[in-house]
Amino acid sequence: MNKAEIKDLSKHYEKFDVESVSFAVPSGAVVGLIGENGAGKSTVIKSMLGIVQPDGGQIWFDGKVLGQMSRSDRQKISFVLDDTGLPMELDLAMLDKVMRNVYAGWHSERFRELIGRFQLPEGKLLKEFSKGMKMKAAIAVALSRDSELLILDEPTDGLDPVVRDEILGMLYDYNRQEGHAVLISSHNTADLEKLCDYIVYLHRGRVIFAEEKDALLQKFAIYSLDDVQVREIDRDAVVKVCKREYGTDVLAIKEKMPESFEYSKATLDDIMLFYAKGEDLCSD
Repeated sequence: MNKAEIKDLSKHYEKFDVESVSFAVPSGAVVGLIGENGAGKSTVIKSMLGIVQPDGGQIWFDGKVLGQMSRSDRQKISFVLDDTGLPMELDLAMLDKVMRNVYAGWHSERFRELIGRFQLPEGKLLKEFSKGMKMKAAIAVALSRDSELLILDEPTDGLDPVVRDEILGMLYDYNRQEGHAVLISSHNTADLEKLCDYIVYLHRGRVIFAEEKDALLQKFAIYSLDDVQVREIDRDAVVKVCKREYGTDVLAIKEKMPESFEYSKATLDDIMLFYAKGEDLCSD
């Protein structure tokens, strides 16, 4: 069963369109949403949270249309946005009291445990926190609620590798609980390669692919070819090419390429780079 599903989501801006975005977040899965700055990731996430009103398409949670969900249904969704959205005039103790009144499934003990683990300062207003400390506080809030879907927009931005790794572990533990799922948008694709089951790639407001991560990374490879080799390959195998001074780098579907050709594994960063800066292979 899908914990969330987006179908043909569209949003028009003056100089940019998000168009016909469709993908699912299966129950029990972590889905990574990747793309360049301005690709439409935040628009999709904020549409799912009801912050942005899309121009078309539908969003479901547990089979219920977003606009028809009750307050209790909405409380099953936790989220962390890149601007945190926390009340900056509060300290952590006051934040705990406020959240206790806002969320029926709030756990103060869990919140105290997390702020201790994150080494967040007591008695200091959130507005005085660093960017990384504000993000840690937002993650602590999200993980201290009873929820079934966790949506995160750049949750590890500004955090050091040790804290990032700890947060990834927390997200993994969250997702192991029955009926839970995670949607995470991040520019740190190395984190997503560790954590995610599925990857959705947005490019210029459109979904390029939404695939199982391991199969995706197995599917693509990078080849450095000379002009003769380029003429030999199956054009249907080529995704994008980047011309170099002494040859051509090719992002290709590995099973369609000659077995004798040497290749290197493609990372999520590589795939994004080829789609963003690469060219189509021109016909002779």
